[in-house]
Amino acid sequence: MTGNLKGCEPVTAIEHRKGGWRNLGVSPERAFAAVVALSIALRLVALVLGAREPLVSDSTDYREMAALLASGARFLPYWPPGLPLYLAPFLAAGFGDAVLRAAMLLWWLLFCWGTWRLVVDLGVKRIGWLVLLVFAIAPTEIHFSMESMTQMPAAALLLIAASAALRCARGAGWGEALLLGVSLGYLSLVRPSVLPLLVVIPALVFLRRRRLAGPIAAMLIGGAMIFGWMARVHQLSGVWTVNTSNGVNLYYGNNPWTPMYRTWYFGSHAKPGSEEILEFPEYAEIMERVSALPRAKRSAEYQRLAVSYVTHAPGAFVLRTLNRVRCFWGFDTFTAANLRSVPGWMHRLFVPVLALDALCFLAIVGFAVYWLACAPGVFWLQWDTWLLGGTVVLYSLPYWVTMSHPTYHFPVMAPLALLGVKAREASAASLRAPRWHGWLGVTALGLIQVEWMFYLAKG
Repeated sequence: MTGNLKGCEPVTAIEHRKGGWRNLGVSPERAFAAVVALSIALRLVALVLGAREPLVSDSTDYREMAALLASGARFLPYWPPGLPLYLAPFLAAGFGDAVLRAAMLLWWLLFCWGTWRLVVDLGVKRIGWLVLLVFAIAPTEIHFSMESMTQMPAAALLLIAASAALRCARGAGWGEALLLGVSLGYLSLVRPSVLPLLVVIPALVFLRRRRLAGPIAAMLIGGAMIFGWMARVHQLSGVWTVNTSNGVNLYYGNNPWTPMYRTWYFGSHAKPGSEEILEFPEYAEIMERVSALPRAKRSAEYQRLAVSYVTHAPGAFVLRTLNRVRCFWGFDTFTAANLRSVPGWMHRLFVPVLALDALCFLAIVGFAVYWLACAPGVFWLQWDTWLLGGTVVLYSLPYWVTMSHPTYHFPVMAPLALLGVKAREASAASLRAPRWHGWLGVTALGLIQVEWMFYLAKG
């Protein structure tokens, strides 16, 4: 058991099979590079086609915050600062939306780099290019690569952090500890809900290596980045905080009027001043009352209201949470939904884009679910499994208790896929791995998609 927990480099019968890409004269490195080149070409075409289209969803809000940062205006941040800090220099230089979109390609390149590092660390270069290929052609992933939203930065930073943690656990030097701290620190600024990872991942490295210096340095570096931003917020607003959206997000998903399945509803609908909110007069009254409070006190009041409701209705919270977990694993609809509202010929792409996104999602998650369900017990004792599995769960957990939607699952898709690859190799090396477990898992995933499509059809 101790040997497994030390996370040695996996060596299985699969690695010794004859044939494969090397017999065709193509190395895994070249195959991976070819997929990266294809992905860049697809994204450049998408940039040209969407050059005149306005930013969508939360992109406009992040651009607005970036503009405030660029101007030096005093304000209390509602949105997380990671992405606006990245975009602010482009706005300060006078660039428009087209450049902001092009600038997001850097995060896709970092995603590719993080994926490559992780497949090397896990010893699965032979199949790593196939994992990246699915992400390269999936419409929603192409969209996230050119829209100023947090999904792609979060995904890239999560991969880099996982890779740096693996290397630190295997005795890498201070460069990897620095990379671990910077990636976790910036990830916490992009998505503050994942702040626990800044402690948990270095703690896992310590448990593997039994040396304090590297993990402590990583936590201090990440913590310094967060504190530095909080000090800047204090200069701008007089308040010590990272951002103020967490309390209201908790309330959106946990109030008496939150739908049992569509827990994201109040996060995107029934906003103050809209006609939809008139259908919820008591909810509208509460929103109006809290909005009358000073900005610095609103988040705490929303959090108090949410906690009070959960305390008095624990059964509804549990049921919503179970629904949130299933909804989180629905297939992607973000890009298709946006295409449906675009006039002209692009509107006709709705059905094929939706179908391709569903197929790409099932190719990744279905593969991972099947092999994770088949994996032998020894697989679950390996340190690498604990790291990747814990990262997926801890990143997802905030969405499972607030408001959930499939658009939030993208950052954990690549770690989950590589965990599935690792499980496949462990299953192939075990003669006892029952395959019916895998088909049971895939069936459960399929039922989740049926439920998701039912609610999609209901609008």
